[in-house]
Amino acid sequence: MARWVVVGGTGYIGEALCRSLQRDGHRVLSVSRSARGPANCEHLSLTLSSDSDFSRIFLPGDRVVYAAGLAGRADCERRPEQARWLNSDCPLQLLRAADTAGAESFVYLSSVKALCPPRGIVADESTGMPAEDSYGRSKWLGEQQLLAGTFRCRVNILRPASVYGGGDSAVQAAGRAQRWRAALRTIGRILPLMPASGRRSFVALDDLLRAIRLVSVARCRHQVFIAAEPGYYDLATIVSAVSGARPRPSALLTGLLLGPLRPLRRWRPARKLLELEQSELYSAARLRGAVSWRAQQRFVQFLREAP
Repeated sequence: MARWVVVGGTGYIGEALCRSLQRDGHRVLSVSRSARGPANCEHLSLTLSSDSDFSRIFLPGDRVVYAAGLAGRADCERRPEQARWLNSDCPLQLLRAADTAGAESFVYLSSVKALCPPRGIVADESTGMPAEDSYGRSKWLGEQQLLAGTFRCRVNILRPASVYGGGDSAVQAAGRAQRWRAALRTIGRILPLMPASGRRSFVALDDLLRAIRLVSVARCRHQVFIAAEPGYYDLATIVSAVSGARPRPSALLTGLLLGPLRPLRRWRPARKLLELEQSELYSAARLRGAVSWRAQQRFVQFLREAP
């Protein structure tokens, strides 16, 4: 049975993947700087630095998943060189080491933020222009470097939409979500109108884990896939699902609230609020066609069923 190597195996997605694979009887090696990895998995404590020895990680036949990286946009803006290393150059060095060792496949977890599609359309994997911010740009460069090389192992890219859900590794995320739900319930009960926001794509953590596993074993190579469930959610839909109320979205209210912030868009807090107007709509048609993947969960159901 092939061994799975999860780089970033103690992060939100990486740890959940390790545990899922281990429960199904797979041999799993978690790689991260943490001293300990997921329970019942092999773990290699390793700092992902330019002088690290990556040659000792891999074995012939490994299925490698790169789930590490610098994910926070604010962190990437503060440390662009670190973002470039962890999201672009480090995956390439690991791929080279894995390929030399005879790995079977290498899947890079990128982000839909790697491209900036035009507003108001449902984007596929080739729609839009490369991102200019430190986070999205580093992901885009990482993709291009991985796809430009010639390797014996199968190399594929997976771009998740916004990921939600519990999983064994999401205790902190669940706590944050619970606090947001409480606030949204209160808002939904007292406000009949909501600012009209853009609509967003989401994907459940469990559905993303299935996508990673399917792409890792599929015969495709040098492909980019988006993982997103069908359906898109705006602020009014989210508040309605959490509170049971039916607030009406108001573009006028959005203009009144965000208008004073437009001249301040270079200020990061203002820019983040202005992004609420933007839609991020993505299609997973290529993934569905390539590996027969279907999103089994829905964000609106997750909101309704959450405590």
